[in-house]
Amino acid sequence: MEVGDLILYTPEESTKHGGDSDVGIVLKLTPSGTKASVLWATESVPLYFPVGDLERWPDAFKLLKNSS
Repeated sequence: MEVGDLILYTPEESTKHGGDSDVGIVLKLTPSGTKASVLWATESVPLYFPVGDLERWPDAFKLLKNSS
């Protein structure tokens, strides 16, 4: 995960009922690399995101690498 990457969030229940999906952009990483400051489209301020959640819930979180 790097600054500028996108995270797609699609919880299982949202695929059944429609809605509740979200997208966030990684603004910065902690020095340890275990948390990222992510600005989600549905939030007005960045929130810390545990990087391990990408592996814990692979069906809910997808990482899109920044290609630039």
